[in-house]
Order: sequence, then C-alpha cells, then structure tokens
Amino acid sequence: MNPADKALWYIESHLGQALTLDEIAGVAAVSRFHLVRAFAAATGLPVMRYVRARRLSEAAKSLAQGAPDILAVALEAEYASHEAFTRAFRDQFGLPPETVRAQARVDQLSLQEAVIMDSTLADTLIPRVSSWGRRC
Repeated sequence: MNPADKALWYIESHLGQALTLDEIAGVAAVSRFHLVRAFAAATGLPVMRYVRARRLSEAAKSLAQGAPDILAVALEAEYASHEAFTRAFRDQFGLPPETVRAQARVDQLSLQEAVIMDSTLADTLIPRVSSWGRRC
C-alpha cells in the first residue's frame, strides 16, 4: 500500500479523533514532506484540508439529519467551540450550520466524500533524498 493509501485509510478510520500531520505521516511510514507531496499528487488535495473537509461534510450530514445540538456536532468534528465550527462551516459551504439543520438537506452543498484510491496513481512517486542522505 502506498503512503497516500495508508494516509487515507488512517484518516477515514480516525476521523472523529484528533489528527496531526506528523501522526498521519508516521502511520504512512514517510516524512511529513513526502506525505504532503504524495497525498496531493494522488488526491489533488492537501492532507489537512482533506481532513477538515471530511469532518465538515460528516457534520453537515449529521445536521441535515436533525442533530439537535450544534455544539455537540462541533465537538465531534474536533472543533473547540461553536464559533470556530460555525466559521469553518461557513467557509466550507457558504452557509451557517443552523441553515443546513433547518433545511434538512445537503444536496446543495459540495460535500467531500471519502476518496477511494486507485493505488496505481501514486505508486510512481519516488521519495527524495536530502543532501544528508535521508528520505524526505
């Protein structure tokens, strides 16, 4: 399994937990630099932007299904406050979470669904070697 596949698997299986780039790179067994490069080449998205978009998309689905407490949804999506969640939600979708909950639908939103990898896309990436002989 290539690093992007490993990263996607880890992200999707730990979406409701705090994730860091270092942690994801460690699971993928590559450096942060190589993970950023491999993930972007394979998916077209930066790693942490993908994590954020996935969390917000799942939160939007939860709100549309009638989640009564926006703060609980925010905390589940790893946001520390209602305000931070609302700001990120509005930046991502152009609507506040309250509107999505009231409309009870997400078909007008550009949700980030889980990326399904074709492992042949990222297999051609070759790790770089620094001037000190370490993989980047």
